[in-house]
Amino acid sequence: MKSSLIRYAARIGQYLLFLLLAFTIERTAFLVANHSAAGQSSFAEILSTYVHAFHLDLSAACYILALPLTFLSFQLFFKKKWPDHLLSGYTLLVVIVLVFTALGNIILYQEWDTKLNYKIWAYLKNPMEAVRSATWIQLTVGMLAGTGLSILYFWVYRHWFRRPEITPLQKHRWLPFLLMVITLGLDFVGIRGHITGIPISQSSAYFSKNQVLNDAAVNTQWHLIKSTIRFGKSNNGNPYQFMPQAEAQAIVDSLYICEKDTCIKVLNTENPNIVIILLESWSADLIESLGGKAGITPCFKELEKEGLLFTQVYAAGHRSQEGISSIVSGFPPVPVVTITDNFEKYGKLESFAEVMKARKYRTSFHFGGDLTYGNLRAYLMAMGFEHLVDEDDFPANAPHGKLSIYDEVSLSHHLAELKKEKEPFFSMLFTASSHSPYDVPQRTEPLTWDVEELPYLNSAKYTDYCLGQYFAQAKQEGWYENTLFILVADHSHRTYKQWNYYDAGYQHIPMLWTGGALKEEFRGQTVDQLCSYLDLPLTLARQLNITDTHFGWSKDILNPYSPQFAVYQTNYGIGWITSEGAFGYDANTNSFYKDTFTDGTLRTRNIQNAKAFLQVLYQKYLDL
Repeated sequence: MKSSLIRYAARIGQYLLFLLLAFTIERTAFLVANHSAAGQSSFAEILSTYVHAFHLDLSAACYILALPLTFLSFQLFFKKKWPDHLLSGYTLLVVIVLVFTALGNIILYQEWDTKLNYKIWAYLKNPMEAVRSATWIQLTVGMLAGTGLSILYFWVYRHWFRRPEITPLQKHRWLPFLLMVITLGLDFVGIRGHITGIPISQSSAYFSKNQVLNDAAVNTQWHLIKSTIRFGKSNNGNPYQFMPQAEAQAIVDSLYICEKDTCIKVLNTENPNIVIILLESWSADLIESLGGKAGITPCFKELEKEGLLFTQVYAAGHRSQEGISSIVSGFPPVPVVTITDNFEKYGKLESFAEVMKARKYRTSFHFGGDLTYGNLRAYLMAMGFEHLVDEDDFPANAPHGKLSIYDEVSLSHHLAELKKEKEPFFSMLFTASSHSPYDVPQRTEPLTWDVEELPYLNSAKYTDYCLGQYFAQAKQEGWYENTLFILVADHSHRTYKQWNYYDAGYQHIPMLWTGGALKEEFRGQTVDQLCSYLDLPLTLARQLNITDTHFGWSKDILNPYSPQFAVYQTNYGIGWITSEGAFGYDANTNSFYKDTFTDGTLRTRNIQNAKAFLQVLYQKYLDL
């Protein structure tokens, strides 16, 4: 009996060790892949990542271990092969999941700057979109690496962690049942992290001011499961209840109080054509006059000379569909959920396209990619866009990258469409070439800087070249003099400046107004009002003297008396930016990151403001 119990305990310990070893290997690979950011911390702090990771790793391992414990316990009852076969099959499935989620986390972190989370399920609803946004090298290496590592891991398990063989207990037939109860009970304690008190949470792994180390310490599979569960519960109630709802609403209302309702009119007509060019992933770091390096966007720099540049614009979201819905509906991105994925919410959203349609404008949206991405087609149709153009509307032989039609083609096609459009028109054009995999044509001298983000920077330089060509042609059109062009990013991107995910600088984006409808005296000027692209719908409405509409989350950027603050969504909270300071808030861990407030009273007040904003926003989302 003693020998059998020792073998039983050894098999459990070995299986647990196998899982913990897999987590450790993944963590090491993640740190190597993000060595530039991780290397900003000391070697001792990097090593401590493994220590702080242990409890979440153990919890994740115990989740996985529940079935193996049952299979191993069965082998104490009787000498049959099927429990061991079931265990092998289950382990193969576990290995595949561990390997591919680990690889997905490492690859997507370069784009998302956050760990693999619930959002992956929305992307996998349209797997071809995910496939097209990766390079062939990434796909090939990813699939080969995933398959090879899965085979290797399973081989290691079969040869090193599947011994010794457990022999049944001939006497004391009640003992296997007791052992099963005890081991499963201990496993449950491992899952919770404690015998009593609250269960283990993600915050148990957080220890560093370097967010990459925190993300490395958080177990990928544990995080994916928990974020998916939170997403499933997201429509069942408001998880952000910090204060009485009436108090939160009063705070939010006070944030939008304007000392004087006035507006600087920068247009020479109240009935201009309006063209919004959404620049995929453009960061302010691409723009020399906004603090970026020279040479990335020289055509944009030339456009600044005849345009009005907004210097303190911040993106409210991190994904394209969040940026588009923010600009069209003026509704902020919501943590955990994406509003374009919730069809039942569309009917209660404001729409700038509908506002323009009511004034006899023709409305259109143009994109060189696939509008099924992020449910954009359904959302845009619900918002009243009359004419939608995506890759299916281009000639079959149109020059095409892996993800989309090249920007030079989609921009030229847009001009051709506008030539046929009846004035006045409101048109949005969404570029795509500055999205991964960055497989763009060579049209300019490439940058050769020694930075990790070089493919992204060169793709932005290509789009900048395309913009130069676009405006050179547009100026030849008769409708140009009555047109306002707005160039604004849909969200930002990781750049050579290596901003942290929670840093306000990460959200800084360009916005430029230009075209014949802009008054001469504002050409070459700047607006330094702190704002967000959430403020664009109301600002435009005021420029057009439209007062019979309501974009409740927008401010008029061109009113000098408008309150100056900007918000941005984080996965589980909110980012808050004011002229006095900024911070990123994670409500899941009740933690504040990149806090630049120096005055304690101001910090306390702004924390209260941010929490009230988050609470009211989520409730508004639920009430839609």
